[in-house]
Amino acid sequence: MGAGIDTFLIFGAIATAFGVGSIIANRMLGAPARRSYLQATTYECGEEAEGEAQIDFPTQHYTFAIVFVAVDVLGFILALWALTFRSLFALGSVFWPTFVAMAFTGLALTGIYYALHGEKRWVV
Repeated sequence: MGAGIDTFLIFGAIATAFGVGSIIANRMLGAPARRSYLQATTYECGEEAEGEAQIDFPTQHYTFAIVFVAVDVLGFILALWALTFRSLFALGSVFWPTFVAMAFTGLALTGIYYALHGEKRWVV
């Protein structure tokens, strides 16, 4: 096994020991568990729940959040791409790396456009 695997396994063992040790310490030192019939009931601001819980839930905010994350990932990938192909730019070979970046960006933006365009149909 290489040094990287050894380090990973040691880190995993320490993390597992810490997690298991925390659970055991909580069981031994924590307050005793108290069971009550109220734990099985629904609590709604001190009121008994009544009626249906089915409501129209707006999904637009989540759609825009996902698009925001997609654009962030696109920027991150393009930044890594620029660092990787920096030597090709220094040699004067600019066309193919730029073509690949533009094609990737166009494909990603097309997907984001269709996600936003189709978002109107997703709302109930």
